[in-house]
Amino acid sequence: MRDIPELLIPAGSLSKVRMALAYGADAVYVGAPGLSMRPDDVTLDEGDLAEAVTLAHAARRRLYVCINTLMFEADLPLLTAWLDETRELAFDALIVADPGAMAVVREQRPDVPVHVSTQMSTANRAAASFWKAAGAKRVVLARECTLADAASIAQASGIEVEVFVHGAMCMAVSGRCLLSAHLCGKSGSRGECKHSCRWEWQLVEQKRPGEALPVYETERGTFLMGSTDLCMIQHIPRLVESGLASLKVEGRMKSEYYVATVARVYRAALDAYAADPEGYELDPTWGAELDAVSHRPYEDGFASGYSADRPRKLQTENRLMSTHEMVALVDAHDSDGYRMNVKHPFGVGDALEWIGPGMTGGTITIASIRKHGGASIERSHCGTEVTVTIAGDGELPELAILRRPRL
Repeated sequence: MRDIPELLIPAGSLSKVRMALAYGADAVYVGAPGLSMRPDDVTLDEGDLAEAVTLAHAARRRLYVCINTLMFEADLPLLTAWLDETRELAFDALIVADPGAMAVVREQRPDVPVHVSTQMSTANRAAASFWKAAGAKRVVLARECTLADAASIAQASGIEVEVFVHGAMCMAVSGRCLLSAHLCGKSGSRGECKHSCRWEWQLVEQKRPGEALPVYETERGTFLMGSTDLCMIQHIPRLVESGLASLKVEGRMKSEYYVATVARVYRAALDAYAADPEGYELDPTWGAELDAVSHRPYEDGFASGYSADRPRKLQTENRLMSTHEMVALVDAHDSDGYRMNVKHPFGVGDALEWIGPGMTGGTITIASIRKHGGASIERSHCGTEVTVTIAGDGELPELAILRRPRL
């Protein structure tokens, strides 16, 4: 059996870095302010980056930083300044999507490995070998690659190969799109995508104003360019045996609940395969857990190529779904109870599910709730911090998440 590939989990905040590490990530990737493919409110400043590096290395895991935005001339001084300001931080890799950015990184931080972003659309062994010769340690393949292509590239190019296995997809090639920039003045290639492809479009012929023509319809309307979400949990054996270095989850803008749930499911699947490749079976619990977080309908992307029998399998309406909602995140535990960050209201006497690292979970009943400062309340409110006691002798693990089924 080949080595088990790295499980690479996204984090848009320091809190999410902690969740990713606790729930099974081998490595975590984050964004640099002004330089990554996400808005600055889901990037880490220098102080948080320093703490993230410390957390990851203390757990013997790795931290990668995205500097993968479309780089214009005015961005090079920003990149140079950022590399200088973070010179003392021991990143395990920088993810780049521009040859110029790669050259600057190689000059200023030759000690840091470079990973070539999926934005470069690497889709063949010659391209992967080119990046290796240029000094890259790893390439993140274009999402349009099949699993067979990924295996071939990994085996023939001599460079580490990373593929996306889970998360939101884009109708554009490798995510390179100008639709949002054209319609909203906000470019997806600059981390400001307004998801124009997911709007509920109608097609109207010039001589028939007001008469919408069907293109792809459901009872909710017509949808042209919305993409399904990627889910490769059913392909774990092929992914491992393909010789890939890393399996990447998309979602730096997702919640702690999403980060924790997806990380623990893929961790469980990879560990199960490592323990018994011959007897490995897909656990139905894993699919149910992935359904519990916010997502669009799942498909396996281009794992088997472009589908001739189901040409629209990657097309869907902009409909998010989940079987559960996150109620609270457990921040700490002491003799007074569990300090929780409330995401959705709950009250005394409520029975709630909980999940924890390692596919642990169960049900607890809320015995008491106190506001910050000590006053008892019957019901908590969104966005507040409360201290909770639970009925009975059960205990919640560190960084547990409370949730409940959606009605």
